[in-house]
Amino acid sequence: MDKIRELSIPNHARIIVISDIHGELELFQRLLDKVQFSKEDYLIINGDLCEKGSNSMGVVQYIMELEANNPKVHVIEGNCDTLVEYLLNEDQNIINYLCTRKHSIMNEWLENIGYKISSESSVKEVKEQLWRHFSREIKWLTELPTAIETDHYIFVHAGLEDIENWKDTSRVAAISIPEFLLKSHQANKYVIVGHWPVGNYTSKTLSNNPIIDQEKKIIANDGGNNVKLSGQLNAFIITPSSSGDNFSHTYVDRFPTTKVIKQFNADSSWTGSISYVNYALTPIEKGEHFTLCKQPGTDQLLYVKNEYILQKDRGYEAKEEVSCTQISVEKEDIVSIIDDSCAGYALIKKDGFVGWVAKEAIE
Repeated sequence: MDKIRELSIPNHARIIVISDIHGELELFQRLLDKVQFSKEDYLIINGDLCEKGSNSMGVVQYIMELEANNPKVHVIEGNCDTLVEYLLNEDQNIINYLCTRKHSIMNEWLENIGYKISSESSVKEVKEQLWRHFSREIKWLTELPTAIETDHYIFVHAGLEDIENWKDTSRVAAISIPEFLLKSHQANKYVIVGHWPVGNYTSKTLSNNPIIDQEKKIIANDGGNNVKLSGQLNAFIITPSSSGDNFSHTYVDRFPTTKVIKQFNADSSWTGSISYVNYALTPIEKGEHFTLCKQPGTDQLLYVKNEYILQKDRGYEAKEEVSCTQISVEKEDIVSIIDDSCAGYALIKKDGFVGWVAKEAIE
């Protein structure tokens, strides 16, 4: 990759890393407030500002201003931020993308200037219109670095290739390599990434919290915002101390919260979740609220909420990604409600962990 920025960060400075904002300006602003972001902090925005959410235009404008007014704010490109290059290269396929993806920054720009796009639209004309009105934003997006290197960390959206000189990683791999936490690298310092939702790595209890692999020196920070049913926007925080850097995190999401009114003890034998791309199920035993299922290919046994099981011509599958565990809660706990539409149980989030509780615990 060619666009690598070297950054010197003082040993006393706090570093806040946020990735995969995906057009959610209000969530991003809430998260900055929650971490009490100040001009003394270094803020690394690790790619995917755009797409999927309803205000990519606002996110880009806000972050451009944030960066312009604060030299400690640094932004890295993600795969979703590079889509404007298809437009600049006059790739007609971008027209098909825009016709099928309502939540795209380019669609927001077009709506802003009153241009109606269709499958018959000329990519050259769309390019001319957007460049006329949004050349500053487009130029800014195309000039974002692919990676930032400090003394102790490498920030890159998706990952690095497992090669001796990590800087020889291709740009395409850096912004789009999948499942980097399951891979390895030779950079000899922590690599902090987004791109691949951490919920995809779940083996026991579904969690959207950052994952730190100390042996591999990989930190995965994508909370699945606007991608996962239970997704959240994470902030990974590096705080220096005399004994070394301390890691912590926090998050925000859009779910309503409630106070637990009755203790609920989870069945610890229930583990796992339905995650991308393993949706196929083989029902074994149906219960009143959950069905014991086997996951073809993995042979994992999961308790799947009955309302989340669909019967199709080719067999059974989960209607979407969902936790297959229960969560213990104590009276007075504050939890997020993800889905309370099912019989008997509600899907909740507690401290970033997702699972089912009996409705009597929260109603």
